[in-house]
Amino acid sequence: MKNKITIILSFFLAGLIIVSSCSKDWLDVNDDPNNPRTANPELVLPAGVMSLGTVVGYYYNLVGGFWSQYWSQSNAANQYKYIDQYQILDNSSSNLWAWREAYANGLGDLQYVVNTTRADGNWAVYLMATTIQAYGWQVMVDFNDRIPYSEAFQGDAASPNFSPKYENGQDIYANVLARLDTALSNPLNELSDKEKNGDLVYDGDLSNWIKFANTLKLKMYMRMMYANPTVAQAGIEKLYTDGAEFISDPSDEAKLDFFIDNEFKDNPLYANNNRKLNVATNLRISATLFRYLEQNSDPRLAAYCGAGTPMPQGGFNIPTPQLAPTSVSVFTLTATDPVYFISAVESKLLQAEAIAAGWGTGDAKALYDEAVTMSFARSGNDASSFLATDGAYEYPASGTFEEQQEAIMMAKWSAMAGTQGIEMFFETNRTHYPRISDVPSWSDGIYNSEYIGGRLTYSLEGVTGGEFPKGFIYPQQEVNLNTNFPGQRSVTTKVWWDTK
Repeated sequence: MKNKITIILSFFLAGLIIVSSCSKDWLDVNDDPNNPRTANPELVLPAGVMSLGTVVGYYYNLVGGFWSQYWSQSNAANQYKYIDQYQILDNSSSNLWAWREAYANGLGDLQYVVNTTRADGNWAVYLMATTIQAYGWQVMVDFNDRIPYSEAFQGDAASPNFSPKYENGQDIYANVLARLDTALSNPLNELSDKEKNGDLVYDGDLSNWIKFANTLKLKMYMRMMYANPTVAQAGIEKLYTDGAEFISDPSDEAKLDFFIDNEFKDNPLYANNNRKLNVATNLRISATLFRYLEQNSDPRLAAYCGAGTPMPQGGFNIPTPQLAPTSVSVFTLTATDPVYFISAVESKLLQAEAIAAGWGTGDAKALYDEAVTMSFARSGNDASSFLATDGAYEYPASGTFEEQQEAIMMAKWSAMAGTQGIEMFFETNRTHYPRISDVPSWSDGIYNSEYIGGRLTYSLEGVTGGEFPKGFIYPQQEVNLNTNFPGQRSVTTKVWWDTK
């Protein structure tokens, strides 16, 4: 893709000076030339996208991978013990970094693009910025529930506001969906070559941005299916009535897919976990995922890890004589892994679930089969025998909605391993699939033969009294500086749509 590696390298510098460009009068000593106040939207958009993509692709995917039980902390290192035991601290530097990067350098930059292009009537770039920012809002709400929204990014206003009010996640969802409707309703102008080059997701293909926006709306409506089913159903039915097109294959996935195996140019999780840490083997495949794939003779297991055994969730204190670290498989990450905002597998399974619920039109089984086939194909495998009658992943076409939803969620869970941990964490909280196991995967110093793979197990070192995590807590700096801070939340506090 054109100049995208150059954009990655310049992103870090750009993030320091956004929102930026030269002043009209370069001799005006009242303007700091190192922190200019205006910029061309085509320069700010990729910086905002990269900031958001870095948070989602690195820290949120890391946490989501633990809490979706794709990987567990090795018992030969200690980098991520706090995550594996559900202990996100308010003074965690990683939590603070993610909050700042997502807000100031991600959502903030994108808000500048939204404001500028709306004023200029540049509805094409406005659609791009609104859609990717809406995705960012969705992630932040789903992780934190109440966040600053309508009063955010007003530090440079004529009357600066450094303590934006916190708003309910449900209200933010409604407003974000309305913003997407507005962005989709405007007549789209032609993009300039610079604007196309600044599009890190689709290279200026506006038809794919429309699919991204529609699929994001579908996901947000599905997420509220238990908390507000009337609104969810009406929103989804309108999408189908209007003939909305959704993401359908790898060519129109919403993702950053230009990473190479080179420092500062690789996938952000790989860069931080594999390239920068002294121990690059912290992430061991969780027994939850390993046993599920193993028990189903699923060939994707070889793509997720090398030969060896799994690590029980939270098993980082298991003595090495009981579980030799050299025998435990390291989870496979590569420098070129994409960062997904919405994948085609995710899109097809969202559609399948909407149809199974009676809210969409089409063939749920066909969409499910296509999604599983696509997931297998990513690792060069054939899914046909698994989808056939009596196959391990046969879709229960004549089953109840619960049976169909469970099949869809397990297909999504097994497909998203390593790349979309954060979204699967949200989906598990929404649907309560995968189920929670009645027995641990490890007990009395050995693997438990009664354990059924694909059932979530409480971390062996969990600190939340048996409760699974539901979201993040706010960083301490936000607690200290925002006078409108509403009070700290717990990692076990449910977000607004988690009502099933």
